[in-house]
Amino acid sequence: MSEDTAPLSASRKIRWLVVAPALALPLVASFFYFVLFPGTAFGNGFYTGAKIFLLTWPVIATWAILREPFLRERPGVVGRRKSLLVGGLFGLFIVGLMLALKEFSPMGAVLEQNGIRIRERVEGLGMLDHFVLAAFAISIVHAALEEFYWRWFVYGNLRHLVPAPWAHGIAALGFLSHHIVITSQFFPLGFAVFLGLCVGIGGAFWSWLYQRHRTLWGAWLSHMLVDFGIFWIGYRLLFPH
Repeated sequence: MSEDTAPLSASRKIRWLVVAPALALPLVASFFYFVLFPGTAFGNGFYTGAKIFLLTWPVIATWAILREPFLRERPGVVGRRKSLLVGGLFGLFIVGLMLALKEFSPMGAVLEQNGIRIRERVEGLGMLDHFVLAAFAISIVHAALEEFYWRWFVYGNLRHLVPAPWAHGIAALGFLSHHIVITSQFFPLGFAVFLGLCVGIGGAFWSWLYQRHRTLWGAWLSHMLVDFGIFWIGYRLLFPH
């Protein structure tokens, strides 16, 4: 089930104990910082704490609990190049699809109808006056963090616990669940669920890409391009010319 080059020593029970909170906490945290306390110092602090968890829990769990090597895979130059090529093409395809849907489908009307709501949420997060900076930080740094967390750590451990299709599906479900909570604060619930399912499809593709080429480079590039596309649409909506 795995192409890791280093042997694994942790039991299934221990591995589930580190994966279960990783699947659940982002969903629980999203209710605090986006639903219960949005735009408040407590909510924003909770958001920061959740992101620190995303960075530190995989490290703590891998080294101190699972007691496994941090660098287990060797993709090689060819693997990285193929990953970047496939990931880049997928990212560009999704961006093109989003722009087309915005211009030539009811999606554009939904975005316009919820423009005020989106602006209020973005302003509450303190991002409105620094939108371009936030776009670069989230698209580059946060995308890398999410790939490290959801693909390397969550999917990377699930593939040792369940068959590969289930591992892709469970990791994608965890990835999409908190995105539904977040997008529901910008859009009607039905549209938020649709967007969340799209996020889940992207997450499943990125975990497949990671498994196929044993590197996160392509998934990160793809994720980054999609996030830049989302922020571009947001910029045109919030700052019309």
